[in-house]
Amino acid sequence: MPTADSMAKVISALDWSDDLTSSPLAISDAEQLRARLGDGAARWVAGAVEQSLAVLRTQIHDSLAPWPIIRTFAQRVLTAALLRLAGEHSLPVDTKAIDRDLAEDIVARDVPLSDITQALRTMQGEWLSLLIEAAVGVRPDGVSVVPALASSVTRTMDAWIGAATEAIVEERRRVYLAEQVRIRTAIETLVTAERVDLEAATQLLRVPLTGWHVSCAIGTPPGGAVERRVLDGIVHSFTRFIGSERMLRYETSTGTVHLWVTTDRPPPTPRTADLRAPAPLLLGLGAPHPGIDGFRRTFLEASDALRLAARLGQNGAISYGDAALAIVLSQDEERARWFVEHELRALASDSPEMADMRSTLRTFFDTRMRIAPAAERLFVHRNTLINRLERIQSALGHGIAERSAETQAALVLAELFTRVPTFQTQAARVDSQRRLLREGAGDGSAG
Repeated sequence: MPTADSMAKVISALDWSDDLTSSPLAISDAEQLRARLGDGAARWVAGAVEQSLAVLRTQIHDSLAPWPIIRTFAQRVLTAALLRLAGEHSLPVDTKAIDRDLAEDIVARDVPLSDITQALRTMQGEWLSLLIEAAVGVRPDGVSVVPALASSVTRTMDAWIGAATEAIVEERRRVYLAEQVRIRTAIETLVTAERVDLEAATQLLRVPLTGWHVSCAIGTPPGGAVERRVLDGIVHSFTRFIGSERMLRYETSTGTVHLWVTTDRPPPTPRTADLRAPAPLLLGLGAPHPGIDGFRRTFLEASDALRLAARLGQNGAISYGDAALAIVLSQDEERARWFVEHELRALASDSPEMADMRSTLRTFFDTRMRIAPAAERLFVHRNTLINRLERIQSALGHGIAERSAETQAALVLAELFTRVPTFQTQAARVDSQRRLLREGAGDGSAG
């Protein structure tokens, strides 16, 4: 007798007469089986699934396992296997055929894929035993279909295992992306100083927010590009220097990367010499600060330092601790330029002579306004330096010591403006001015 006829004879003999209580099949599966193979096949699938689940329960000690969902899934797989034996070509299996609730449970409880595969193979083994037993009982042709029966059931289960794996991986990706959105939202809430649930944020971010935080901002000049491996190398160097693997990473749509490394005790303050950033990378380094406020503060410091590095157009790193004065003073460029003109007067002009005078004055301040050390550093005779200082005082309109703080601040800004002629666009200035006008109008109407 041909194999197809023998297989049909075996399937037609299937039925389930035990007293084992069987859960009914899903309506679609039951109707499909009854229409194609009869009521006996439908009863057999329900009973075989129940028996395989009884065996599975002895192996899986999981009080939270969603057995009703597992039962429905097993019934669907065995239905597909039986229809395939009857000549239905139902492969391949689509991931949409996997119950979403089952995938969610597996991912939510982090059940290993190996455990899922082993459970499905256990059920496969039980079903094959029952089918082979039924085939052997059909004489004399049943034995001849055992190899084809085993092969077909195995191929069906392989397809469903593959579909289940894809569904679980897809669910894990969905959960991961959803978690990343929550993490990004939590970080944005922290850096904007909005109120946050400390315990919930700590659990989500997986770093102790009550600890110490130090931030690094990484970017490139406009038009710059960098390979991911180079960027990752800088990230690893930063975490290694701080001495902690507890790190948060936030990447923006414009290509800027913000890092936070968290420690239990005050970490070392990063210095520009500690991180060698290959061109065209720019780095801004914040100082270590504790707690939620420190998380935000070190981020702002690193971000400001990175913006200064971008303004200056130089590769490498800038530490907030080294450039805090320049960063603070240059927040409003137009007013900063006015301040330079007001304090330095003729010294503010962009000429080689005045640039040399400003350099002389900076050196004089750096040596605590002592003639001999300043002259030595400038490689000039002390009388030459005295003559220069007299000319500088004349240009300033007052003695050097009279407004030393204001003069030194103006020198810092003048150096920035000399290195980069303008670092705020006209459009940005107009927007700023319009905003001030709107705020002023609002204040007037409120009054």
